[in-house]
Amino acid sequence: MSQVIYDALKRYQAYLSAEDFALLLENATRNAAIAVRANLLKNPDPLKNLANWQRAYGWKTEAVPFWHHALQVLEAETPPSQTIEHQFYYYYIQDAASMLPVSLFSPIEENHLVLDMAASPGGKTTQIVDRSQDKAFIIANDSSASRLSALRVVTQGWGMSNGMISNYAGEKLGDWFPNTFDRILLDAPCSMESLRVSESHPFRDISASERDRLATRQLALLISALRATKTGGEIVYSTCTMAPEENEAVVNALLEMYPHAVTVAKIDGQNPRSEGLTHFEGQDYNTELRKSLRVWPHLYATNGFFAAKLLKTGRVETNDLQIPQRAFAQTGLTPLKHKEQNSVLEQIQNCCGIEPQIFEAFEIHQRENQLFLVPMAYLQHFQTLPYNTLGLVLGKMIKNTLEPSFEFVMRYGSYFRRNTWLIPSDYQKTWLQGHDLRGLNLPPNCSPGIIAVKNENNVLIGAGKWSAQRLRNLLPHRYLF
Repeated sequence: MSQVIYDALKRYQAYLSAEDFALLLENATRNAAIAVRANLLKNPDPLKNLANWQRAYGWKTEAVPFWHHALQVLEAETPPSQTIEHQFYYYYIQDAASMLPVSLFSPIEENHLVLDMAASPGGKTTQIVDRSQDKAFIIANDSSASRLSALRVVTQGWGMSNGMISNYAGEKLGDWFPNTFDRILLDAPCSMESLRVSESHPFRDISASERDRLATRQLALLISALRATKTGGEIVYSTCTMAPEENEAVVNALLEMYPHAVTVAKIDGQNPRSEGLTHFEGQDYNTELRKSLRVWPHLYATNGFFAAKLLKTGRVETNDLQIPQRAFAQTGLTPLKHKEQNSVLEQIQNCCGIEPQIFEAFEIHQRENQLFLVPMAYLQHFQTLPYNTLGLVLGKMIKNTLEPSFEFVMRYGSYFRRNTWLIPSDYQKTWLQGHDLRGLNLPPNCSPGIIAVKNENNVLIGAGKWSAQRLRNLLPHRYLF
């Protein structure tokens, strides 16, 4: 073990039992096992599918204690990153500890407004989508424009339609939208001192000044989150560092600033060995910090993690800042008239067998010949706020006939009762390489137009356009296998 690693661990020795510190040392140089989390939009029976994948791919696994629909993969004949289910977002790969923050929220309901304040690359956003079954409106925000592309790919692949992606400094959101959100996740930028070796984040010297700079920003973001949360709403604050300066100290500062407006919530079933610290290196913290979670790497064979669930109990003052504004008409989107919208929904029902009530949370808008599912919650609460991505591309109108988009098929294909095709196994390799299929006779439930393509395991593996015994492959390059 290098001196850098030992020094990083040594500063926590006084706050752990001798047994726990020995385990911390023992695990520090071992990579944490990855975990897979099932997509609840695409897996009607996620536990059954997890078991099927485990058998099919030779995974040796353990349960994830914070999330019922996930497994840690300890050994694998076929790595989780090399399966067709991963390619088509039937599960997400992440460290198991990263599943903890979203699991702490109380139920997320369909009328809720949810903010993921520092969302990229999108793993936790997809978990929020699962918690609400895509029925709550989610703003996935990230202050870094360069990270939005990855965020957009992940949320779109997962199937988020009732949401938007934005690119704003999180510190401003609380003043722009005070007392607005029912749930806010702040997975804050941090030093990533997880106390376990990682190929992407190796151990390094982290100076006190770096921690202090990060803590200053983390507190500013957390204050913004408190301002933006409705009274009675919840904030989960989390980091992938074990440094108390970026964790307990930040939450403690918030409690001192707003003693009558925020409290730390008790977490049911908390492991006593994961309680937050109430003092560190001469600094005392509010005893409420015991209710926070300090996930030491050796407790669950994960990377180190910190999380605290906060309840907003009273209003707080905000600053009068001008909100970015763009007249909605400047987007080029115009709502369909009631009769036109009903006609589109009827076409969806006729071609795909999807009942119109599935789309009650959306209004259909048009730009040129393209149609979009625009979340009603955006129109009601944020209509003039510029966005990066909003809702879902529904399709395009060709001579008054709807042609559903690839994105629509991948999101709602599991609901299709018509125009679905179970692709024979001998065609699959050609299909997944992006080639068209010719000389086909599709089953009677398929009519010319857009077809949802599934494999023998009912995995939706794309969309094609069928006409004259040819199925044109609509797979984007990133899905090719």
